[in-house]
Amino acid sequence: MSDYPINAVVLSSLYRVFPEINPTAAEKLSFSCLKNEPLSFQIAFKFTDESNPAMSLPFNLRIESDLPISLFSEGAVPVLQSHDPNLQDKYRAGIFYDMLLPKTVNPKLTARSNAWDTRYFDGDSIQLHAVKDSWKAVWLTVNEAEKEVAPGKHDIKIQLLSRNTNKVVSECGLTVEVIDAKLPKQKLMYTNWFHCDCLCDTYGVEMFSERFWEIFRNFATAAAKNGMNMILTPCFTPPLDTPIGGERMTAQLVCVEVVDGQYRFDFTLLKRFIDEAKKCGIKYFEHSHLFTQWGAKHAPKVMATVNGKYKRIFGWETAASGKKYADFLRAYIPELLKFLKGLKIDKSFLFHVSDEPFPRMKEDYQKATDIVRDLLDGYMRGDALSHYEFYEDGTVQTPIVATDFIHDFKGKVKNLWAYYTGGQCGDGMSNRKLNCSPWRNRMLGVQLYSYNIKGFLHWGYNYYYDLLSNGLFDPKIEPCHYNGANAATAFIVYPATNGDCIQSIRQKIFYEALNDMRALQALEKLIGRNDTMKFIEKHYGVVDFHTHAESEEKFIKFREELNKEIAINS
Repeated sequence: MSDYPINAVVLSSLYRVFPEINPTAAEKLSFSCLKNEPLSFQIAFKFTDESNPAMSLPFNLRIESDLPISLFSEGAVPVLQSHDPNLQDKYRAGIFYDMLLPKTVNPKLTARSNAWDTRYFDGDSIQLHAVKDSWKAVWLTVNEAEKEVAPGKHDIKIQLLSRNTNKVVSECGLTVEVIDAKLPKQKLMYTNWFHCDCLCDTYGVEMFSERFWEIFRNFATAAAKNGMNMILTPCFTPPLDTPIGGERMTAQLVCVEVVDGQYRFDFTLLKRFIDEAKKCGIKYFEHSHLFTQWGAKHAPKVMATVNGKYKRIFGWETAASGKKYADFLRAYIPELLKFLKGLKIDKSFLFHVSDEPFPRMKEDYQKATDIVRDLLDGYMRGDALSHYEFYEDGTVQTPIVATDFIHDFKGKVKNLWAYYTGGQCGDGMSNRKLNCSPWRNRMLGVQLYSYNIKGFLHWGYNYYYDLLSNGLFDPKIEPCHYNGANAATAFIVYPATNGDCIQSIRQKIFYEALNDMRALQALEKLIGRNDTMKFIEKHYGVVDFHTHAESEEKFIKFREELNKEIAINS
């Protein structure tokens, strides 16, 4: 117990803080990272002065360090239903800290008096309070901007100052050792499906209005900051999570005009999207699916101006393999590729036929593929799937495979991608749902490296609708709204009321996993892939996508030893 009225405990990024559970402090308050690598940790705190009748104590933070540090207050969301209690994780319902609410580091304090006392405010709208009934936490990220920082040991001293007196009411600290080596550039292509209509409905803005672009930039920048380098590009309204016969809000970047039966295309709005995304840090793009989800039986919604009237020209009434839609695609795709070649990004586009085809759908999927196969020859073309037969006969060029089926593809595919939804979570599998442990979330990087995965896809970056796009929900209040037992599977960021994007703990940890993959690639450059795999096996045996990280402590030890290996061999 601390001698101060607030007990403050330093924890790793992989420790999950719960309001009602006393956290266990790390035995060794030191962590290491490479010199261009972000490193996160937490400080949990609680008001412990039983002699004080007050139930809470407001405080400010003072941080002393020569390293750049970003600071966030951890915001809590409710999980009302646990899932898969047979897993090694202790799944549970409860209050989960996940939102990262940004705070200014060491702002100038302002004393403000009122009728009964004086308070010292830090000028930030998010004030910190330690309370008696619950543990709360702040999240700190060293070098979030990924600049090169000086190698060596850096002490970080943290003081909690009472807002009532401006006196120290708790303090803690740690040491960060920066290894004199760099993470290589991220090779992995990584996308979470970006849902433009969810932004419009959440904020009440018009699609592709100037206010939309402001919000888009906030969300895309937060994505790129955490490793996402590819974005779903709605050339036509994505035919995803749409009930048969229904439609989602029009999100169409390509303007189509029909004149005397001939198609004309205007890519001005698409160029705006590409330019905006690039400014945010996005490098790759994935074209919206050319056919409907789960079978490729129909055309997506396509809007066009026909004889001066704006209307839908394709949709559920359009057979995917019919001549009319095939003629449209054969007119559209060559014009699109010509436009993309002019921007020198045609090889940076991933094209989708239809999402998640199953064996019973293969005939329709093959017909759809045959329409565009020759047009897209030499370009990335792939879909999320689970069955090897789609790749074996050449129907799918780039298989994006569910992690519970990916063992069927191992060693047989040079350009193998992986994906998971909320369903891939049994038997120790990695997932980033709220009720998966942080160390299971982070284990993915080791698995991606071990399988030599080229890309990773997830369907929910900011999906704030119910099943099949019915009903909008606020993930800050109802994170389980999409699926009551798969907490927060539909999103990894939260919407702020002012249009800002709120990062999440799960998002930060997922990026740590990608940086683990990059660190393994750094070691591979030094000692070769075979010896790097032996290093992994020393800790986790032969890794597959069911290999469990086991615990926070074991994974932290693994990463610390990986850093040592890089330092020794550099």
